[in-house]
Amino acid sequence: MNGRIERFFGTLKEKLNSLRPTSQEALQSLLIEFRFWYDAVRPHQHLDGATPQEAWEGIDPWSTPVKEEWFFEAWEGRLAGYYLRR
Repeated sequence: MNGRIERFFGTLKEKLNSLRPTSQEALQSLLIEFRFWYDAVRPHQHLDGATPQEAWEGIDPWSTPVKEEWFFEAWEGRLAGYYLRR
């Protein structure tokens, strides 16, 4: 569990390091976008190409059809990818 948390914060620091939120509300908004990208958009190599959200929900991304897809982009393009709703 500790490794997962360290990986999460490492990725967050890497992405957030180049942004300067102007207020606590702006930071909160950035963190919400990051959490969505990290859990629902970003496929993970160690989860066989599934996103963490798909893995938690027991969804096999290779056999479950996509109902809807859209391109997600935030943080001036630093967070980007396709969100696939299954």
